[in-house]
Amino acid sequence: MDDERDVGYKPLISIHQRLADNNGVNIGLQINQAINRLRGDLLPPEWITERLATYEQPVQEKEELHRILTQHHVLVLHAPDHPGRYTAALAALHRKVGDNIRHVRREPGEAFSAEGLEDHKTGWILDLRDEGNRLPSGVGPALLEDAPHLADCGSYLAVLAATEPWRHASKGTDRLAHRLPLPPPEEVLRAHLERTPPPVKSDRWIGASEVTAGIKDGPPAKVARWAEAIREAECLDLKKEKPFKDLVHEVVQAVEDWRAELLDWHTRHEDSAHRNYLLAAAVLNGAPVETVYGAADTLAQALGESPPPRHGQQGLGVIALTDAIDAYVTDDDTLRFRRIGYGEAVVDYFWADRPHLIKRFTHWTADQTGNKDLPDDVANQLADRVTTWALQYMRAKHGRRATQLLRDIAGQWSTSLPEQARDLLTVAAVDTGTGRRVRDAYLAWARRSDRDVPPRLKTALARACERLADVYPTMMLLRLTELAAHTEDEDVTDAVGHALTVLWDQPTSRSEIQDQLDDWSRSPEAGRRTAAHHAFLHLAARTTEDGRPVLLVAAHEDKSQAWQTARWRDLLLHYRTLPGPLLQQALNAWMNAAASLPDLQEPVLTILQHAVYQSQTDTVYAADRYLALSHLLFAWAPVQSLHPPSEQEVLRDRLLLALRQADPAVPAPDGHVLGS
Repeated sequence: MDDERDVGYKPLISIHQRLADNNGVNIGLQINQAINRLRGDLLPPEWITERLATYEQPVQEKEELHRILTQHHVLVLHAPDHPGRYTAALAALHRKVGDNIRHVRREPGEAFSAEGLEDHKTGWILDLRDEGNRLPSGVGPALLEDAPHLADCGSYLAVLAATEPWRHASKGTDRLAHRLPLPPPEEVLRAHLERTPPPVKSDRWIGASEVTAGIKDGPPAKVARWAEAIREAECLDLKKEKPFKDLVHEVVQAVEDWRAELLDWHTRHEDSAHRNYLLAAAVLNGAPVETVYGAADTLAQALGESPPPRHGQQGLGVIALTDAIDAYVTDDDTLRFRRIGYGEAVVDYFWADRPHLIKRFTHWTADQTGNKDLPDDVANQLADRVTTWALQYMRAKHGRRATQLLRDIAGQWSTSLPEQARDLLTVAAVDTGTGRRVRDAYLAWARRSDRDVPPRLKTALARACERLADVYPTMMLLRLTELAAHTEDEDVTDAVGHALTVLWDQPTSRSEIQDQLDDWSRSPEAGRRTAAHHAFLHLAARTTEDGRPVLLVAAHEDKSQAWQTARWRDLLLHYRTLPGPLLQQALNAWMNAAASLPDLQEPVLTILQHAVYQSQTDTVYAADRYLALSHLLFAWAPVQSLHPPSEQEVLRDRLLLALRQADPAVPAPDGHVLGS
């Protein structure tokens, strides 16, 4: 998901790829790669090899980075924009520790100390680019203090940052840092063309004035795009039939997204029949031509048109329309474009030209994935291609329109393509170019009512947060709890509860969840307090297969019991403002466990009793909490006067008796008081 496409960036499958045959990409693999990287897994050796294969670095610079790492075990690589910091760090660390390289697991804005990096002889990458201009002022001295620990472990740390924030945060530690200049674009282009299979002879391309003008002063990401377009042009002209100047022209147009050509084409073809056929062909590139022909009509209807029925030979046929869009029909009657990345450029043009129709268009594309006339490969890849287009659009746009597009697509897919909706929301949140804006948008959506944000979209968002919690636990916990606090929909509630349970099931996350909910419950902000109550309520209502509440996995630990007591106390205190059915479900789960699992009876009863009153700490007996728990208990085990007391009734009365005996205003009768 790293959109800093520098000289060495060539992932196994890239969401930036625009292949000549528009086969799309595997977004699921991209998500797994990004999450594995962000959570600190070892970077795959083959991925490192691929990334470094085209990396070209001046010898003097290479030695300078090696010197800083050798002397300090910490290297800060900073630059104003995108000159290849990531690959430079990867290369410097690889020289020191080989393939034993990991990312530092850290949420944006979270405090960092290298003392938590315990692995020996490991190269660590700490990516602070997502912090923007918000680097803490003492980062430089803190890194210098961490250097001895890294040296003791035989490990090395490479930090990636922007130049201006680093300048303010370095505080006299510039000896750790190196400002990375832009590499010569011609050498970047040569490396990409000659070292990536299939290799392309670079001399004639570097000698073309249009190419050198296009890459001049360009960051590696831009040069890599030129190399990609050149390789595609060569692949489309295997027979060497096109004059070289025509190939150069196509490459220039492709890098510019065919915008000038498409503007001219749309000016000459004002009728929607041509335009809809072009857009349908772009989306369904590789589909049977008759399927594209029919899809153009359904697209017209989806966009609000009323195309007249074509009887017999009325209107243009597939030959004329296909020729008009500069495509061709293959021997197996499928439609293909002749130009590099043309299909994707057509969609980009439509989104820029008709933003008010994006919602209708994405609804139509979602419908096409179920088109029985589409070959499986085209249908299966369509959602991935739309995801790719959406990410490219969002990287280019920085206003509300970008996240609105994401919401529109995910909202459409959440009904018919829920898995793809979850994938889209996940990949957008871990993409370097869109992630921070998108994660902020998710928090805003989570705080909206079911009327403002449809429950199906909230369900997809909860499921995306569940996946993202693996790398952003605190951040996703907040979004999940806000979702819980602003919905009345059962599906959303269930998705949130499941996500919170998955998060709780990670032993390393439990203490973080406890601390976070503690902080939120004491927050002066009412919204944070409400979020804490809802988060605990959802967790309290979840059980294992044998009926054991998930929160009672560590019920015999004093800290856990104290934490659960405090959280149950909050629930009873806010009894009237919480979702009644869910609160009753949680109480039922705990009391059922107390009744059926002997090892849980004492912990459950003690926690619930102390949630009402604890003599060691409470100076006043809280009657409101007693009444709330009493109401819940009688709903769990109603009075059945015509029958002998059930086991549930006996347990209910035992707890209520203990609570009455604990009331300091009531003379204590003889007998045992539970938990005293």
